Amino acid sequence: MDDGQHEITGNDTKAKRVDYGAKKRRIILMLLAYSTFLGIVEGIFPDTDAPTNFVVSLPLLILGVSWCFTDAAERNFRVGRVTSLLLILFLALGLPIYLLRTRGFGAFKTLALTLCLIGVMLACTVVAAFVTAYAGNAVGLLNPVS
Repeated sequence: MDDGQHEITGNDTKAKRVDYGAKKRRIILMLLAYSTFLGIVEGIFPDTDAPTNFVVSLPLLILGVSWCFTDAAERNFRVGRVTSLLLILFLALGLPIYLLRTRGFGAFKTLALTLCLIGVMLACTVVAAFVTAYAGNAVGLLNPVS
């Protein structure tokens, strides 16, 4: 299994180089997997309250912020305090600011790809919730959804 680190050997020095691209892809896969998990939870427990939704959604925020910090490390970019705070407290505002600072006008392409990712995550959530509810109803474990 590839841990994302490759050894670079020189004359007498050994340094480790992190494969940031692979690390960012793993974060995206974790976002998709967690979105699917949220769909399964929604299929089993369709009615949840706001505090529960916040706690259950927290890993999505953590993964999103970790993607930003991994991307910053890949670009040798230091994320400032204000941007870090925005990323953590209000990702929907902090992410575009971070992307504009690191990519300039290329940020719009990345934002479009981010919106596509969010669409796929929503699709994973909805499909997983539907399949879970349907399977639960078929075997009699869950009440029919009205």
